[in-house]
Amino acid sequence: MKWLPIGTVVIVASVSATYAQQVTDNNPGHAPDAVLDNHRPLIQKREKPATTRTVSGKVVDGSGQPLEGALVTLTNTATKERREYFTKQDGRYSFEQLSFTIDYELQARYKDTNGEVKKLSEFDKSPKMVRILEISKTADNAQPVEAKKDTPPAKQ
Repeated sequence: MKWLPIGTVVIVASVSATYAQQVTDNNPGHAPDAVLDNHRPLIQKREKPATTRTVSGKVVDGSGQPLEGALVTLTNTATKERREYFTKQDGRYSFEQLSFTIDYELQARYKDTNGEVKKLSEFDKSPKMVRILEISKTADNAQPVEAKKDTPPAKQ
């Protein structure tokens, strides 16, 4: 008779353990195949601000036709460093990786005629700038060199 109570305790303990394994956990985070969806809108990543800028455009004549072979010069106004570009058939030019903290001057030259000087300010924070450079007979801002008055006339 002593065996009966111990056997009953063993049976009750095993049934309790089996029942505990079958109880479902209501927390979906504990489930192995749970998918959490909090219904928040996707946050779009903001693009990083540009660290350099680009200036591009076209060199055209007085009637707006593109000029092939025009020399475009970009000058750093602080250091006087120059970059040059010869236009192709479509008259286009481009200068990349320009600093936002430096002023530049942009000028086109075609044959013996200079175009107007365009300034690119450090205060213009546009990363992509477009400048149309016009070359016309009246746009020549090259000044004639004056001869000194006290120089003797050239011998012939």
